[in-house]
Amino acid sequence: MDRDNTMDVTCTIECDLSDRMAEDIRQLQQAAFPTAEEFLTQRWWHTPLSDNERWVGARTGDKLIGSVRLLFRTITTPAGELVVGGLGNVCSHPDCRGQGVASACMRAAAEVIEREADFGFLFCGETVRDFYAKLGWQTVSNVFWMLEGGSDGPRVSDTPHGYAMIHPGRQSMDDWPKGEIDLNGPDW
Repeated sequence: MDRDNTMDVTCTIECDLSDRMAEDIRQLQQAAFPTAEEFLTQRWWHTPLSDNERWVGARTGDKLIGSVRLLFRTITTPAGELVVGGLGNVCSHPDCRGQGVASACMRAAAEVIEREADFGFLFCGETVRDFYAKLGWQTVSNVFWMLEGGSDGPRVSDTPHGYAMIHPGRQSMDDWPKGEIDLNGPDW
């Protein structure tokens, strides 16, 4: 990121994305995740255009340099149903890493979660767990049920990438339920 450029972070509802923004997201994800096949061809990862999905994007000028996918879903827990904002596809352009781009996107996503969901939710690996923890996310150890391979896949118990983490939304961390949780769909 050039020192002269300021970063502008915005949140857009999926169904309001322009074709250009969708292409910018795809190109950013290709650069950030060069070995992931789904970013070579798909506009979105798991769902068709919807109003329960958001994209948080960071730009300098007209260049998209970071993004986060935020999908709202009702999950089933032993304590009842909760609305979560599930995060995925957190990335920054390789040329901008270490400059706070992904952190800015995550903070903007957390603001949306605090208004619109009971909790934020994500799966992550060991290499990024500390990054999320520094932004207020906490690891949880529930058993999670989800649909494998998309909306028509078999129901499986899994924690993709190793860790599940939550962020407070309209409820506090102490309100997160114990026990098995059904994500009522695929992972994020």
